[in-house]
Formats: sequence, structure tokens, C-alpha cells
Amino acid sequence: MHYMKIPLRAAFRFDTISRYRFVDGGDLWSQRSATLQCPHVEGEAPSEPFGLRSRRSTTLRNKRVEGEAPAEPFGVCGRDGARASSVQEAGENAVNTHVVQQPVVDVVVDLPAALQEVFTYLLPRALEAKVQVGSCVLVPFSGQEVLGYVARRYPMDACEAGKLKQVIDVVEGSLPLDENRLALAEWLAHEYRCGLAAAVRLLAPTEMVAKVQRVLRLTPLVQQQELWELSPNAPERHLLELLQSAGGQLPETTAKAQLGATLFNTAIYRLKRRGLVEQKNVLEAATARARVLRHVRLNISPEQAENLAEACASRAPAQAALLRALAVAEEEMLPMAELLRQVGVSASALKSLEARGVVGFADVPVYRSPFGKVNLSQADTTLQMTPDQDRCLSEIGQAIEAGAHRSFLLFGVTGSGKTEVYLRAVSIALARGRSALILVPEIALAAQVVEAVKARFGNLVAVLHSALSAGERFDEWRRAREQRARVVVGARSAVFAPLDNLGLIVIDEEHEGAYKQQEHVPRYHARTVALQRAHREGAVLLMGSATPSIETFYQARQGAHTLLHLPTRVEGRPLPTVHIVDMREAPRARGGVFSQRMAEAIAERLQRGEQVILFLNRRAYASFVMCRKCGTVVKCRRCEVSLSYHKVDHSLRCHHCDYRQSVPTKCPSCGSVHIYPFGLGTQRVEEEMQQLFPDARLLRMDRDTTTRKGAHHVLLARFRAQEADVLIGTQMVAKGLDFPKVTLVGVVSADTALHLPDFRAAERAFQLLTQVAGRAGRAHQPGEVIVQTFNPEHEAIQTAATHDYQQFYEREILYREELRYPPFSRLANILVLHPEEAKAEETCRRAAERCREVIAAERIDAEVLGPVQAPIPRLRGLWRWHCLVKCYQPEVLPDLLHSALEGLSPSQGGTLQVDIDPYSVL
Repeated sequence: MHYMKIPLRAAFRFDTISRYRFVDGGDLWSQRSATLQCPHVEGEAPSEPFGLRSRRSTTLRNKRVEGEAPAEPFGVCGRDGARASSVQEAGENAVNTHVVQQPVVDVVVDLPAALQEVFTYLLPRALEAKVQVGSCVLVPFSGQEVLGYVARRYPMDACEAGKLKQVIDVVEGSLPLDENRLALAEWLAHEYRCGLAAAVRLLAPTEMVAKVQRVLRLTPLVQQQELWELSPNAPERHLLELLQSAGGQLPETTAKAQLGATLFNTAIYRLKRRGLVEQKNVLEAATARARVLRHVRLNISPEQAENLAEACASRAPAQAALLRALAVAEEEMLPMAELLRQVGVSASALKSLEARGVVGFADVPVYRSPFGKVNLSQADTTLQMTPDQDRCLSEIGQAIEAGAHRSFLLFGVTGSGKTEVYLRAVSIALARGRSALILVPEIALAAQVVEAVKARFGNLVAVLHSALSAGERFDEWRRAREQRARVVVGARSAVFAPLDNLGLIVIDEEHEGAYKQQEHVPRYHARTVALQRAHREGAVLLMGSATPSIETFYQARQGAHTLLHLPTRVEGRPLPTVHIVDMREAPRARGGVFSQRMAEAIAERLQRGEQVILFLNRRAYASFVMCRKCGTVVKCRRCEVSLSYHKVDHSLRCHHCDYRQSVPTKCPSCGSVHIYPFGLGTQRVEEEMQQLFPDARLLRMDRDTTTRKGAHHVLLARFRAQEADVLIGTQMVAKGLDFPKVTLVGVVSADTALHLPDFRAAERAFQLLTQVAGRAGRAHQPGEVIVQTFNPEHEAIQTAATHDYQQFYEREILYREELRYPPFSRLANILVLHPEEAKAEETCRRAAERCREVIAAERIDAEVLGPVQAPIPRLRGLWRWHCLVKCYQPEVLPDLLHSALEGLSPSQGGTLQVDIDPYSVL
């Protein structure tokens, strides 16, 4: 153990937003651990900022930014001992009621560096009325102006405050920061190893907050001859040409994307040395704001307007017509554009009336509703509860009524009525004056859930997900923040919705990988964040699934969550019958992708006027193109993956970086013309359906057909309205959808995810098969599922066919325990990306070695696997090496990584990513 003695006459305690307050006391020993143990002493002096550097502390640290010098951290004794004396002065001044005080603010500085401190600035009097907690401000930091978010505002003795740098300005936009949300952001920054600013930014949509963008600018030293002196292939010449073509200024991210990280870093280094290019921070305003519509109102009574219209009818007929329209209008104000269009006059007539004081103008906010296409008639608000539903709801309701945090896992088979339990639990929360949050994994699923929630709770509902326009998202987020909406439905990021007095969080399909952020920092899991938020705000967490994640079900069995069970479908409807077809032996329909049995089952449903869902979790026409002579597979130039064949435009596409090329007419290796597509995709399934059943009406739902806004809703609405007989799709069609006329689900290939090099492969395959099977027979007609596979003996397929989650779980948990995978450990995937493979490998080896050193030194029960080349070795031009940390003391994993990786970074052009609790390690 490491200990740090603080030789001060003032001890401190930790308050709710991670600052230190100084009180009378003696020397204090502070253990360097995940939680600082601080004594509680009454009679504290006014709060003072203080910086405590502890490598393994979870708390926010505070630094003061003084004078004109670059901001520096204060240690325990401060700069030249000044800090210690100021602490003593603070204690003495606490009893002096006549000390002049000035307002200061603690600011979360928004920088790419993963800073976990807040910095203290003086608030000028000119800005006092404008700055509140959550305000976006511009502050000086290390010789530049940067953006920050106000975490706290409080008074400080004028003598101390006078040494601080000042806030420069207030910027449009604000974050919903309060003590709870700031504490949540602090936890997030520590738990997922990211900067505090990155965590704070999650509290509001990105387009609602201003940002500082790094740009490159040509300096006056640049002359044309400078360009021609450079070699045509020199990276700095390419960068100069880019800047000149852009008018002398270009965002740094744009230049880096066009040149590549390695060439960009070389070019910028050389050009800055010669004084030809400078890097500057430029403030960009928030792109989303309230939409207003100009309205016109009468400043006189309607009777007076009628009389005035009569008086001016001959000399000003346009004004008279406007007055008459306003006089007879039912509304107090009319939209100006609509009024002018209705009367058929120009705006000059209105301006004349305004000049006379007869009319006035007002800008009225306009709500941009995302519910325009939601069909509320589909939601039944009079459903009768089953005894099992009543029992589950009773226990959930008691927890909500108690007003204390509890977590539940609602384990119910597909079609058992979990959604109705959710809705009635929300009603209980609202009746107690509390708000509710409902999370769904997919945007495609959001529309159907929104229909039910909106029908039940009307205008109290807001929806938040990435498919909304910036304006719609702004309006919905603001409705939630202003408490006009008390129920929010949304995807992963909605877990940060600005709901106050939160009483209930629902996570539908809690097992879904979509709840894990895998692309951007912080790489959080919405389920984990929801649990943390519910705990902090005294809310009930209700997780539901027919196929719970192994970790969640294990935790429920261990007592961490209350386990509730819905074992049967509503109204006693049977689960669908599942038939497994062994494609190694089964006869094919015309030698294609369908077995004879599946083709006959489809024909039978079409003849009876019923609907069919065909599932294949792979888009495109074929998964790769290969030469039959030499075996060469056409690969992406930037990624070590095969290109998928899209027959629609006869192109090859990379589904990772979107690189595209035409299909080669001959093999690039041997020149053979015998080059053909292999493998399956949804486009090929659609083509074979057209050939087998030319009269069938088909819809295809995958990423290629849902790129336009609202496409998910349109396709599903058409299928529900029976405008199509067969819906062909990827995993978008596998979850949560309820179509009464669907009596057959066909799994074209169950093998696509079975053999991936990932310990969760079997679990994901079982969940997907069970979920897609659950789409069949959800009304009064019985359902059937046909699963085509080359691995009929696989336990995931066998247990999915019998709808037996318990049996799958019992087998899987033994496997996890034997190999010590979650829930018996906690994982972190350390991934290094670099244009040069050798440098990626070198950095990854150093990371693994450092982790092993910390594990040995601290005697942590953990191990490091690797480093090895990642299963997908290259993506978007970057080589990928990774190592896996398995920690058997879950609570110490973030601190282990912080200690091991602090200061470690790849060489120029590389990136080191840490994914804690990864959903996939590919």
C-alpha cells in the first residue's frame, strides 16, 4: 500500500461534487485507493479549491489557474509553499465576517487530453449575471483560449481570487450540470478511463453546445515560390496545397483525414518549424437552437380594427384586408407568412400597420415534433394483465412507492407482455410525481415502443435517438429538461436524458450489444450507467429480456437484482414450433439458398394470406468474391477484410470503411476470368424469393435500405399494413417487433456468428435465434420457425429451438467459470492502432508489460493475455494489435489501467484505445 502524508494544520473532507473543504484539524493520512477516506469535522470554513494528486483516486481534483503564466497543478504545498500558507489564511479568514469575497467558478476544461481535474477561475463582474452552473465559458489555458463548462460557482476571499486568471466570455449553450450529474460524470470518467470533459459532454446533444475547433492557417510568410521549392511528393507540399485550395484555413481533422495521420504529423511539424503554418483554436457556435416563427397580433381591439379597415379601404386596401383577417381570427396571434399568403398581400402593408402602432410582432417558438408518422391507433390501452404480470408489477410498484433504489430483472419469454408491465410501472412513477426513462436498443424498435408509450401518456413523452434531426433532438431534449416531458424513450445515449426526480429506468432487451458504445470515448455501457444513475437518484431500475445477458442473470441469481419471471405468453398462446434443417443433407429448392422444407412452408403461408419474416444477419448479395483458379479473395485496400458484392450496382464494398470498387473482370493475381461471388447476403435472398415466388410482395430491411430518415418506420408500417407478404432483413427484424399476421419465421443461415473468435459468440447466436423465433405466432394463429444450419448439433441452436434459456445458461456459466470469463472476471481490451504494424506491435507489448508490472507490484489477482494481432488485423489503413486484461478483482480494474498506461502513447500517427467491459474483442 502507498500512503501520502499531508503536513497541513487543516484537514479536509470530501463533499458531493468532489472538492475539498478545509477545516480545523491535524495531520491527515490519506490512503491511495479507489475511495479517499476523509474525516467529517463540523464547523468548516468557506469552501476552498485544493489540488490533490493521487494516481489511483476516483475524485475530481481541482487546480487553480493564476496570473498570466500557464496553468500548473498545485501540489500539497503549492508553488514555492504559497499554497500551504493560503490554506492557513483561509482558516483564519473563516471567522472574519468582513472579508471581501469575489465569485469564482470551477471549470471542466474541454481539451483532447484526458484531464480529470476542474480548474478555478475568477468570474469578472461583467459576466456574473450570465454565468451559472452548466454554462459554457471561454477561459485561458496554457497560452490558448479553450472552452469549458462551469461545474461550480462559489465565493472566495478577494486576496486569493485576485491571483486567478479570469473567465474570458460566456458562450451560447449550457449543460444540465448539478451535483448528481457532475458526480455521475466523475464516476464515468474514472470507470471508463476518459477525460472529465468527455464525460460531461454526454449530458447534452453535441449540436446544442458550442465547440472549439482546431484549425490550420497559412501565415503571411507563405509565398508561391515556397510551394514550388518543395518536392512534388513532400507531405508538406500536399498540406500547403490543401490549405491554399481551402482559402488559407482548414479544420485540422479534415487535413488529417485527407493526408493520413503519419503524413499529416510530418507535414505540420516541418511547416510550423518554417513558420508557414500556424494552429489556432476557433470557436464554433452551437448548431441547434430553438426554431421561432414570426407572428402578428393586433394592438387594438377587433372592433377598432374593423372600423379602421372601413376607413382605409379605399386608400390602403392591403392594410384593410390584413386588419379584417386579424379582427375575425380566433387566435390572438397569426403566423405572418400564413397571414400574408391567405390575404394575398406583401409584407410592406404589415410594416405600415406596425409603424402606425396598430399591429405588433412576436417570435413564437415552434415545436419540431418527431411524432408526425407515429400511428397511435395501433396501441391498445385496455389490455388485461395476466396473474404473472400482476405479480411482477406489484413488486415493482412497491419499490417505486417506497422511493428507494432497487433493481429488477424481468425475465419473460417472447410475447409474455413485458411491455405492458413497463407501461404500468411508468404510470405508477408518474402518479408519484416522478419521471421515467425507457431505453430501447435499436432505432427500428423505438418507433413501435414510442407508439405504445405515446398512446398511453400523450404529450408527456419525448423521444431521443440519433435518427432525429438536430432541431427535433434539441426540442425534445429541452422539453425533458424543462419538465414538460416526464417520460423519455430513446436509444443508448438517452440514458443521460435531463430528467429530474427520476423514479424509474426501464431497459428493454437489456442483453443487446447496442447498449455498449464501441466507437467513441467514453466507451460506456448504458446498462451500467443506468444502474449507477438509478442508485444515485433513488430510482428503480427495471431490466427486461427473454434472453438476459449471462452476466445480468448471474447477478440476479446472486441477489444483486430481484429476479421476476413471466414464463408464458399472454392469453396462453403457445411458443412457436421450431424445426432445424441440416443443410448438409437437406434437398434444396432449385439448388438455391432455401431448403425444400422452407420453400414449401413459405408457399403455404402465401397461399393462406399470412406473412413471413426471413432472417439473415448479413447484408449485400454475397460476402466475398473469389477466383476459382487460384483462390484469391478480393480484399479492401485499407482493411484486411474481404469486399462484399452488391449486385444492385455491381460493386464491391467494404462494410467497415465504405471503400468501393467495381467488380474485376479477371483475377488480380493470376488473370483468370473465373472469378465469382460466394456466400450469402440479404440481396441474394431477395433475388431467390423473386425467382421462386414471383407474385409475392417483398420488403428488404437492412442498412442499405434504411439510410434515409424515417426509413425504418416506413418499412415496418408497410409490413404491418400488409402491403407486403415477406419481410427479409438482418438483425433489425429480430427484436421486439410484433406483427399479428406473421406465422412463419425462416432463419436462412444460423451459422454466421457461431464460430467467431469471441467468448460471447455462442451467447449472441442463442439470443439472436431466440429473439427472431419469437416474432412468429404472436396473435391467435400458431407460429412456426425453420432454422437452416450446417451445425445442427451446436448447443446454441439446440437450446434456441426448445426456447430453453435456463439450459443454455447452465451450460454457458460452467464454461465461463472454468475459463474465468465474465461474470467471474472483468475485462479490458487494450487496442493499439498504427499505420506501421511493427510500431503497433511494439506499443501493445509495452502496454502489456506495464500491466503485468503493476499486477505483480500491487499483488492484484489478474492476468494479461497477449499481445497478439487483432482478429481483424487492419481497418481503415491502421494495423491493429491488442491485449486483454482479465481482472478477478473487478473494482480495481480502472485503477490498474490508469497506473499502467499513464503516459504511454504510440509513436506519431498511432492510437491507444482502452475498452473496459468490451462487448466484442474483434
